[in-house]
Amino acid sequence: CRGKQNLFPDLYKCPNPCCRFEGRLRRHGFYTRNVLTLDATFIIVIQRYYCPVCKKTVSLLPTFVVPHFQYSLTCIFFALYQVVIKHLTLDHIASCINQRSGRFELSHQHMSFYCRRLDNNRPLIVGFLGSKGVVFACSNDSGLWPQPFIQETCKLNLESFSLSYFNLQARHFLSKA
Repeated sequence: CRGKQNLFPDLYKCPNPCCRFEGRLRRHGFYTRNVLTLDATFIIVIQRYYCPVCKKTVSLLPTFVVPHFQYSLTCIFFALYQVVIKHLTLDHIASCINQRSGRFELSHQHMSFYCRRLDNNRPLIVGFLGSKGVVFACSNDSGLWPQPFIQETCKLNLESFSLSYFNLQARHFLSKA
């Protein structure tokens, strides 16, 4: 709601691994971005920062936003949970949501895309969750893979999982492998 008047933090230390700048990054303007949730579309303002040494810019995204995706993290995970755990079809999910809010735009192509991304990132995700004490049964069947991942991630806080995964791997768990 605040737009550009939001309380954006100061960033220290350049996130570029090739840059060793430790000082405060300079604010370098804003851009807007769409965020789609289950029942609304929002336009949020993102602060950009500039490193004076390597001349790169970086954006500070909120934890509910997935880089390069318009759907929010909870929206993506809600749909994955309904399809993988509860074995509901997207049409059934859409009819339930449409009764409440009148909109649901995730398609079968979206869901297969998200499942493929999870499957492509499986080794890193399993390793990360293993470091957190979560152990999966050994299975090479990718059809069995998403269910325990989604169950275990739902036990954790989804946004804190996403943030700690990003901090450890320097990439989002839905990013291209």
